[in-house]
Amino acid sequence: MPYRTLSNKSSGPKATAWKWFSKYIRLRDSLATTGTADKCICITCGLSWPSDQIDAGHMIPGRSGGILFDESIVFGQCQQCNREGNGERQAFKKIMVERNGIEWFEMKEQARKTPAKMGDFECRLISDEYRNKYNALKKANP
Repeated sequence: MPYRTLSNKSSGPKATAWKWFSKYIRLRDSLATTGTADKCICITCGLSWPSDQIDAGHMIPGRSGGILFDESIVFGQCQQCNREGNGERQAFKKIMVERNGIEWFEMKEQARKTPAKMGDFECRLISDEYRNKYNALKKANP
């Protein structure tokens, strides 16, 4: 079965997968940084923000290839840092290299260049996985 190249459409299986992945990341990091679903501490600026002002920000720009749905490089990031601050790449990189080492970071940068051919089926699996993870976190933290 041939794979389709995913587009940046705002609907469809890829968009649904991203919706659930993003919701999971934002809830995961809100709970991890503040113990509540209502606030999150931005990974780059360190300020506390209402959770509805948090994005699922990528450490490596591009959101493509093998990194789009990589939990290890996507964290709760305030919209100001993620959108206006161009992802605060240097601050993000510094934090992640301190946590994981430069070799890990270089491996993730290389993964960005690796094409990920995902069709609708793979996107639906990703969507199901992160919907389940999100719902499990919500249930465990009412």
